[in-house]
Amino acid sequence: MSDKSKKILVIDDSPEDIQFVMENLKDEFAILAATSGQKGLELAAKEPKPCVILLDVVMPEMDGYETCRRLKENPETKDIDVIFVSANETTEEKLAGYDAGGSDYLIKPVQPKELIQKVKLAVSNKQSREEVANDKDMAFKTAMTAMTSAGEQGIVLEFLRNSFAINNVEDLAHRLVESTSTYELNNAVQLRTDDEVVNFGSTDPLPPLEADLLTGLKDKGRIIEKDKRAIFNFGGVSALIKNMPNDDDKRGRLRDHLAILYEGAAAKLDSLNLRQQIARVVEDSHQAFQAIEVEQKAHKKSSQQIMDDMLQDLEAAFLSWGLTEDQEKVLMNVVQTGVDKSLDNFEKGLDIDEQMRSIIQRMSQFVKDAG
Repeated sequence: MSDKSKKILVIDDSPEDIQFVMENLKDEFAILAATSGQKGLELAAKEPKPCVILLDVVMPEMDGYETCRRLKENPETKDIDVIFVSANETTEEKLAGYDAGGSDYLIKPVQPKELIQKVKLAVSNKQSREEVANDKDMAFKTAMTAMTSAGEQGIVLEFLRNSFAINNVEDLAHRLVESTSTYELNNAVQLRTDDEVVNFGSTDPLPPLEADLLTGLKDKGRIIEKDKRAIFNFGGVSALIKNMPNDDDKRGRLRDHLAILYEGAAAKLDSLNLRQQIARVVEDSHQAFQAIEVEQKAHKKSSQQIMDDMLQDLEAAFLSWGLTEDQEKVLMNVVQTGVDKSLDNFEKGLDIDEQMRSIIQRMSQFVKDAG
């Protein structure tokens, strides 16, 4: 559905790239274009301001990163989502875009479907932020009150105590972000298990570029710090702090508290991951035993039929062997005894299967109760 009240600003020195964007977005948005960073800064500050800025990285005089930094330094344009457009898709390039203030990244050559999807997502994210803007002051006051009453260490202890009741990865991510936010820190986390990856942040919805950075830097070290930003990696937990304090003492205290917080979260995540794997094994075992039970019933029926046929064939053969009646009885008793023993062994195997099935059911109930 089109909304021409939503304005998209394209800053690019290539007329062909500007034309490409206009052709793909003109039916749904009002499009403005600037061929230089300086002109883009002027248009971005004019009312009504654009919802999203599509910003080329490589431009003469003022490149896209510098243009974005100036946009973010201006109180009138700092809240506009910036989507960088570049032919370079390395993590370092994305990190440079993130440092400059970008919220997403498009790789050239841009596909029309991806362009539309990214722009719509940015517009939706902006609307979501505006809808919760009235609640942010209250959330900040609540966080300040909690921090004052509990203290810095109390926040960690409170999280660890509450973590015992958490039974899924999404709840763990939410609790972790909430606890970190109590320190007045703008943060995002990524939790990884064998089955899923959960991203969540204090700015919701989480910008796609932040999720990309958490994935790209998860193996780059335990704690990575640059200016106000810090990355923490503990097992399957990666966290991004975007506004670490300048004061060295406070920064050091928070770094220690956060390390304990994320280490505890990683231990809880390992527990949830193990529970997921046990649940999968139990389910697979249950299905396997169901299949075995069906096969065994069919096997028993088939074996019984084979034995019955054998006895009938044996009785028919007696006529041609010239055996006496007593000899026939002795031979039939020997064969029948063997058949009975074979069936007894088969039934004992079924008893063992029943015991295994009971064990699987108890394990399944254990996993259910633990969840």
